Amino acid sequence: MLRDVTAWETPALVRVETDLYAIPAAVGAVIVVFAEGAGLPMPIIGACAATGVFVFRVIAMLRHWTAPGANT
Repeated sequence: MLRDVTAWETPALVRVETDLYAIPAAVGAVIVVFAEGAGLPMPIIGACAATGVFVFRVIAMLRHWTAPGANT
């Protein structure tokens, strides 16, 4: 992201035509937040959330999933 910002380009993290980056990370963050609120053991939940985000990201890369764009 820093490379894109210094090159005056839209970061790949938020470009619509790129593979998913932010959505898997947001899903993992939501899982951790809800698990923390429920009092579940964080080492186990953290490892499971990280694994889930990784698997989600790999599947998104293999299937070329992209974030939906705005209808203009």
